[in-house]
Amino acid sequence: MSGRIPVEQESYLSQIQKTPAYTLAVHAGLFVAGIAFIQSPLMEMLVPQL
Repeated sequence: MSGRIPVEQESYLSQIQKTPAYTLAVHAGLFVAGIAFIQSPLMEMLVPQL
């Protein structure tokens, strides 16, 4: 009992989430998903027929 407070180590996932590469990967993934959605037939069905 030295009176020290035990320090919890961060999980591997929380360490990754703090890196700039994680942010870049998330933004790139969302961008690709958006492009895929825009190019999909689903987008054509959502457009009102004039």
